[in-house]
Amino acid sequence: MNDAALDGLYRAIEDGSTALLLADEHCIAAPAATQLRVLSNRVDVAERMTQAGLDCTLNDFDLSEFSGVERIYYRVSKEKPLVHHCINQALALLPLGGELLLAGDKGDGIKTYYDKTRALVGADKALAKSKGSAYIGRIQKRTAPSALLDDSHYRELQRIADAPVLFSKPGVYGWKKIDRGSALLIDALQSLTLPGTESILDLGCGYGYLSVLAHAYLPEARIVATDNNIAALTACAHNFQLHGIVGEVLPADCGRGIESRFDLVLCNPPFHKGFDVHGDLTRAFLESAAARLKPGGLALFVVNQFIALEQRAEGLFARCERVAEGGGFKVFLLG
Repeated sequence: MNDAALDGLYRAIEDGSTALLLADEHCIAAPAATQLRVLSNRVDVAERMTQAGLDCTLNDFDLSEFSGVERIYYRVSKEKPLVHHCINQALALLPLGGELLLAGDKGDGIKTYYDKTRALVGADKALAKSKGSAYIGRIQKRTAPSALLDDSHYRELQRIADAPVLFSKPGVYGWKKIDRGSALLIDALQSLTLPGTESILDLGCGYGYLSVLAHAYLPEARIVATDNNIAALTACAHNFQLHGIVGEVLPADCGRGIESRFDLVLCNPPFHKGFDVHGDLTRAFLESAAARLKPGGLALFVVNQFIALEQRAEGLFARCERVAEGGGFKVFLLG
C-alpha cells in the first residue's frame, strides 16, 4: 500500500532523541532515522522498528513514561477515540514550544483533527497538502491545552455485554459490538462434537469473545489467545480472569513465536490493515493455523462472504468444509 500521508510524515521527521513517533498499524516500514524514539501498540510494528535499530516501546499508547520529548509525529489512526487519545497524550507531554506533526488523508478526517488540535493550544494554521489527498500539519504548543478531545474513556475497560459478561475498550476493532461473524462461528462450534479437545488457540483474539464462548462449551480445554494489538490483549486478559479461563493471553503477530500445538484453532481473521483491504492476511492466518494444529486437529475460520477462503486454503489442509453461512459470513471447518 502506498500511504502518501505516512510518506510525507516520514520526510518531515527531524531525527534526534527528543523526537517521538507514534506508530500504529499504518507504519508498515521504519523511517530513515537512527535516534528517533518510537511508541507502538502493534507487535509487528514494534518488531519492525526494533529491527531497524530504533528504540521502540510497546504499549497501548501510554506516553506517561516518556520525558524530554520536543517533537511528536503521528499519522492519524482509523478510529476517532484512539486519535483523540493520542492527541491528548501528545499535548500533555510536549513542553511549551514543542511541536506535534499530524498527517493523514482527507478522508481520514485530518483537517478536522488538525483544526481541533491547534485550537486547543493556540497554534497558527500550518496545514499543507503532501500528495494527492494527503495532508500534513504542524502544531506548535503555545499554551496548555484548553480542553481534552473526547476519547470515549480510552484508558478504561468498558462492559459491552451481559450474557456472557464481556469487557472491551476503544482501540480494539469493533470494540462496542459482538461481531456477527464470530457469533456465527460459535454457533457452528456448538453444533460439533469434539471429544478430547484439550487445547484451543484463539488466533487474533480481539477482546476475547471466541475464547469466552469456547470456554463455556469446552470448559476443560486450556485456551491460548493471541493478538497483535496491545489494547485487545488488555481487554482479553480481563475477560479471561473474569470467566476463570485457564490459559494464556500472548502478544504475537499472527501467532508467530507460539511453539505449542493445539487440538482446535478458532479464527476470525482481519481482512484489512489500516485503511486498506489485504486479502493476503487471510492466507497468513491460515498458514499460522495449519502450523499450530496437532495431527488430527481442526480449525474453524469465519470470513466475509466475498473472501475465497477455499482457494487461499489450498495446499494447507486436506479438509475444507463450509459448515455455516449467514449474514454475509461463511464458516469453514479445516483439518
